Amino acid sequence: MQEKSLESKSGASSFGTKLCYAAGDIGCNFVWTFVSGFLILYYTDSVGMSPAFVGTMIFICRILDGISDIGMGVVIEKTHTRWGKARPWVLFACAPLALSLILLFNVPSSFSELGKSTYIYITYIFMTVICYTAVNLPYNAMLPRFSLTPHDRNVVSAIKGAAVVVAALSISIITPFLFDIFGGQQNQQTWTNISALYAVIAIVMLLITFIGVKEKIPPTMDEDGKPAKVPVKKAIHLLLRNKYFYIATGLFVLFYAMTGIGGITIYFVRDVMGNANLLGLVSAITIFPMLIGIPILPAMYKKFGKRNVMLTGALVSAVGCALQLINPANLPLYLAFAIVRGFGSIMFSLPIFTLASDIVEYDERRHGFRAEGLVTSANSFGIKVGTGLGSAMVGWFLALGRYDANAIVQTQSSLNAMIGVQIVVPLVLSIMLAVLLIFWDMEKKQG
Repeated sequence: MQEKSLESKSGASSFGTKLCYAAGDIGCNFVWTFVSGFLILYYTDSVGMSPAFVGTMIFICRILDGISDIGMGVVIEKTHTRWGKARPWVLFACAPLALSLILLFNVPSSFSELGKSTYIYITYIFMTVICYTAVNLPYNAMLPRFSLTPHDRNVVSAIKGAAVVVAALSISIITPFLFDIFGGQQNQQTWTNISALYAVIAIVMLLITFIGVKEKIPPTMDEDGKPAKVPVKKAIHLLLRNKYFYIATGLFVLFYAMTGIGGITIYFVRDVMGNANLLGLVSAITIFPMLIGIPILPAMYKKFGKRNVMLTGALVSAVGCALQLINPANLPLYLAFAIVRGFGSIMFSLPIFTLASDIVEYDERRHGFRAEGLVTSANSFGIKVGTGLGSAMVGWFLALGRYDANAIVQTQSSLNAMIGVQIVVPLVLSIMLAVLLIFWDMEKKQG
């Protein structure tokens, strides 16, 4: 009771609460990292769909997904339960999310090409537009409702970031071995087994978050003692006049476009470097920057300012990408400069989810009410559009390079397309991130 009282007074969350919150992002990543890293490979090499179709389908669906975020944000604002306004959705939607993952990786082989295309559109929309939105957006909206100070949110973000890196790394290392265990990537049963395994892990992790994290912000009551309604129309109007809303959304689009192109990595290591089993090693190289960065980054944010650290991270990432272009197929050089990129990514990726919380409190100081759902939905819109654009670029570039799923050795144009997505696109996006961060001056106004 004493720990809970002190936690409430200080606005800080306990270490156990932070770990429980991080578990939810592990669960989300056992869905999303698997999808972003392997779904295109499944569609092209196992189902037999063209890269151009896959890229276009993903982009269209992610636009719809971004729009659905705004609707989910309104739903959160209108939710009033004994569990809070965001937390209950983590419970309600985790099982449908797990089911959607299994359906996504089970395209019936007996269907015609039109039937497969239709099934792919329906299941991808079900997973991304409905189920993932219903889990991940409320999950992120929980942050400012249990972590009540900027410094505590930075620490939560660091712990969550470490957990996500470990989860993503585990998926990258384990999945290729599961291919071998279950019969190969062209065997449908392989994808069924892996998706079912990851679906179970996702449910368990999300339930840990629901059980272990409690919202601290009580509902605002009206004069009749009932939960007050957030003025949604007014909140949207004010949000659209907030420059930080546009900057944050742009940052999410650009950063998550970089994560969205992660699906090219399996092609890159297999065809450019000549060994698909290098995927785990290439992914594991992110551990080194994480081990160094995670313990010291919260202090760096406090001393130098979150925006300055993020800006430096974007520039460091750009330098790492530029150096990788010296010889993309040289494994030692690629890994060395991947460490440089990793340092830049860690400096940027850990605090990005705290931006929504900063905007929530900024608007509360100016206008007197909190709209976590709407602000988070706007940032989530950026995530969905960004990952959709990144994933689409994978398909589009492969099609442009005339990738042949049945070829033993790919043409040089196909290899160049893979190098372009793996290195050149992140270089350009990192520079754009740095330019956009120049205009984020909220910390000066707060100070």
